[in-house]
Amino acid sequence: GKLGTLLSMGVRFGAVGGTVYILNDIGAFGDLQKGEAALAKIKSVKLEELVGKDISDQIPTIEIPQEITSTLSTVKNTTSDFTKNFPSYWNGGVKTTVTTVTELPQTSKSYINAAVDEIKKNMN
Repeated sequence: GKLGTLLSMGVRFGAVGGTVYILNDIGAFGDLQKGEAALAKIKSVKLEELVGKDISDQIPTIEIPQEITSTLSTVKNTTSDFTKNFPSYWNGGVKTTVTTVTELPQTSKSYINAAVDEIKKNMN
């Protein structure tokens, strides 16, 4: 009921508020140097430091399967290539579009002639 909804919202707001507080405390919302330092600090934190040895020993380690990591690496390389070569892809697309529009009269004439020939064949 309403108590469950209120409790659920309270937990969510508490989690968000706690996260914002911790990120602010380590300097994540500062300038670039502070942000990089905060990221390094976050990456260096171990689970045992957060919850203690007794609880961290009870939490199973999670390993990401090789298939997923290799797929993510492939996606990252592909998007990196696209980002790096975007101007040439864009230019290629523009050239193709302009060429298609320029050749449209000849192309449509060719298709119309082919259609007329087929109609003539079918009428005989």
